[in-house]
Amino acid sequence: MYYYNHKKYFPNDVLVYIEEFDKETGTVLFDFLDSNEYRSFTEFGGVNYTISNPSMVLINNYNQRTIQENTIYAIKRNVIDSWRELNLINSENQNSFLIGYTIELSSDNNQVFFESVSLNDFLDYFLNYYMRGRGSLKSLPIKIKGKLSVTVRNVGQGNWDEINEDDKTKVVFDAGASMYATRTDIRNIIGYRANKYSTEKPGLILSHWDKDHYHSLVGMTDAELANFSFFICRDRVPNLTSRILFGRIIAAIGTANTYTIPAEPRTTRGGHTHLIPLMPVTSQFMIYNAQYHKNRNISGLVVSLKTKSSSIILSGDCHYEQIFVDVLHHLDYKHKHHLVVPHHGGKAGKYIYNLPRNVTPDKAIISVGPNNYGHPLQNYTRALALDYFNVQKTQTVKSDITINL
Repeated sequence: MYYYNHKKYFPNDVLVYIEEFDKETGTVLFDFLDSNEYRSFTEFGGVNYTISNPSMVLINNYNQRTIQENTIYAIKRNVIDSWRELNLINSENQNSFLIGYTIELSSDNNQVFFESVSLNDFLDYFLNYYMRGRGSLKSLPIKIKGKLSVTVRNVGQGNWDEINEDDKTKVVFDAGASMYATRTDIRNIIGYRANKYSTEKPGLILSHWDKDHYHSLVGMTDAELANFSFFICRDRVPNLTSRILFGRIIAAIGTANTYTIPAEPRTTRGGHTHLIPLMPVTSQFMIYNAQYHKNRNISGLVVSLKTKSSSIILSGDCHYEQIFVDVLHHLDYKHKHHLVVPHHGGKAGKYIYNLPRNVTPDKAIISVGPNNYGHPLQNYTRALALDYFNVQKTQTVKSDITINL
């Protein structure tokens, strides 16, 4: 059912956005469509409404119907009323920049998630109308030169990459961490980068609006966010947490320095989700923009960087086949090739990564930490090794990994 009709017939339903669903562990993480839905949840649940507090809700012991990530579902008011009556909503001592509440379900609890809700094009546009920068990609202030390197930061089950020029950070690609990272963990991950970035003023590119790619940004102060010289991101911001973060960033650096990029439209239904270059393919620094897909992982931004002797792809959570079909043929010259492995070594579609003949595989870096997903998956690590990549994991090395280009 579309949003308008659902709110008309079921005005007391609370609409939530599923960030994560793990059937095996019985965990669900959801956020709210907007501040109005969050306010209704706190009112029905008998907890304080504070828009500056983290709003995501972690449900444990969930053993009900299968639900889909990146989807809006309705929760009935009587369900939240029952949580309040049974004191199931715990909002104390979360010590998280993301998770504000935990709910421990039991086998006899009411059904939690009912029908899914779709946004029509008008409402989707309305919700994201003010989430737009004014920067033009034609004037994108990225000029790469000097001695180049890429640092894959050890942030646990998340992603944070740095493109460095003469040992100074030029561009930050994602700034995430595990969803379970505490406030102390996040501040330790940020560490001395706050002072470093205040001097070097790097740009910031967010591959897509997934928490493990922006968690550390939520933990930065407004002054620390102001250290970024520009911000490039997808223009559709899916939930309350990411909308608040976007608002903080754009307030810190200004609309003129913010570049919101819509997904490329699809001309056919189904099939391959292409990556389209946003600058001439001869450029040393490249951003690729994906076509629209409901799966945010394969509908984000990908970066490649090349020198005379090396290249590297910062893949975010895209699929191997996307890189193979749309990116690798732009790197067809004699050099060594590196890869920041997609999706922390987790599911990233069919493994197909045939390098051009003149290209020699070198390092494949997996940004990974303790997790319940089994990342990195052995079928991918084996395939990378069989393709003669030197596979390295931040969790094993226990430090940042820097690749000199």
